[in-house]
Amino acid sequence: VKTALVIASLALAACATLSSAPKAAVHDDAALQRALERARAEFLAGQQFDRLDVTVFLVSRGGSWRRASVGGRESWYPASCVKLGFAVAAVHWCESNGRSAACLDESVLPMLRDSDNVATGVVVDAITETMNGPVEGADYDAWFERRLYTERLLDRHGLLDGQRFVNKTYPTNSGEEPTGLEALARERHGRNAMHADGGARLMLALVTDAFGAATRNYVRERLRRPRHSRNSSMGGGFPEGTVYESKIGDAYDTLAEIVHAELPDGRRIIVSAFSNARDPDGPDEQDLTALAGFAKRLLERLPDGD
Repeated sequence: VKTALVIASLALAACATLSSAPKAAVHDDAALQRALERARAEFLAGQQFDRLDVTVFLVSRGGSWRRASVGGRESWYPASCVKLGFAVAAVHWCESNGRSAACLDESVLPMLRDSDNVATGVVVDAITETMNGPVEGADYDAWFERRLYTERLLDRHGLLDGQRFVNKTYPTNSGEEPTGLEALARERHGRNAMHADGGARLMLALVTDAFGAATRNYVRERLRRPRHSRNSSMGGGFPEGTVYESKIGDAYDTLAEIVHAELPDGRRIIVSAFSNARDPDGPDEQDLTALAGFAKRLLERLPDGD
């Protein structure tokens, strides 16, 4: 009974938060769509890779967000972009347990700043209050239900949309590759998955306070990085003086990045781009700046006004 009351109180608190959360106004914009399509086509013409799915949000003078997208609903293995969802969930878990937004910072900081996989494993274990273990003798269904913590949070905000935020990124704190319960989860339910539209909407929700000011301030500070960084693919295409916040993902052939930027002229833009620009047969450490040229072309073509 006591457990049921705790769960009910947390659910009520979550509903109250959701009911007061601001909703960013978004509308599809023909001029921004033309700019995106042109920049993408010109960029891909000079590349050896052939997939680039992108969603862009650009704030208008009136405060609403203009949207454009090409392939925005196509599903991708997101690599470390999934850590953006885990970070939002980490703050929610901290606050739901009466602790500060930074209560898991020892692991969330390296997870976001350096894409540290071991730290990510610690975060996933903490917020789901589970650990990996052998399948034999375990209540797998109860274990997996707890592993859906991030998905349930995003779903309550209307942000899940067919995406998958469950599995750790390997090698992690529970091994080089999935074993035991974690292996069974991936076998039964598949790998993590995101799409460009989902990544852009998750970032938009974060920066417009849908998760609350504490989450916004904490996560954005840890996403902030120099434009030229080993953990950024598009940053080199943004002008000097840009306030740049992003989460990159690279694994197998996926090279992706979700960016929120404040440009020197005061405009704010979100770009969520997923590509197959990474060489799956190349070394683990690769040059990840392949999308900077696309970002530069896009910014040069952004429409003015509302």
